Amino acid sequence: MTHSRNTFSNNYQSIRGFTLIELVVVIIILAIIGVVVAPKFMSLTRDSYQANMQGVAGAIKSATALVHSKCVVDTSCDESAAPAAGNGLGNRIIVQGESITLAYGYPRHTAAGIARAINIEDFADGGDFRLTTYTASGRPGLRIRPNQQYDANDCEIKYSQPLSAGETPFISIDIDNC
Repeated sequence: MTHSRNTFSNNYQSIRGFTLIELVVVIIILAIIGVVVAPKFMSLTRDSYQANMQGVAGAIKSATALVHSKCVVDTSCDESAAPAAGNGLGNRIIVQGESITLAYGYPRHTAAGIARAINIEDFADGGDFRLTTYTASGRPGLRIRPNQQYDANDCEIKYSQPLSAGETPFISIDIDNC
């Protein structure tokens, strides 16, 4: 009997838990790690949205140059043609298999214009961006934002087609508050 009782008490002593001091030390270490590491992860989200929007801005600049160059050398494209009224197709050109609507030889500020030229879609159509129209200082355009809760002018790119022949598109990049 004595033998089994000693075995029980030895096993009981070996199953002890952590002391209160050990638990407090672990909690303090975890808190310090959380304070140091959490801001870095929060910054990564912001950085990823900014990088994504910089990529979109680069795509817009490349697409406008590509589309305009193709319109200049294509005899069927009229680089001096005004955009069609309303949402009409009007002057357009095929680039990489896509029909791009034009305004004075550059992509229009529509889903069938610049959004199609850079291959992005509105979130309502299954895309990753919010595409909305805007008018600033009498100049209409297309506002492109990530599909997140950003207010206008916080994390966006604005694209406005030329308003007359010989003019270039207006592109505004505001990604500091992503």
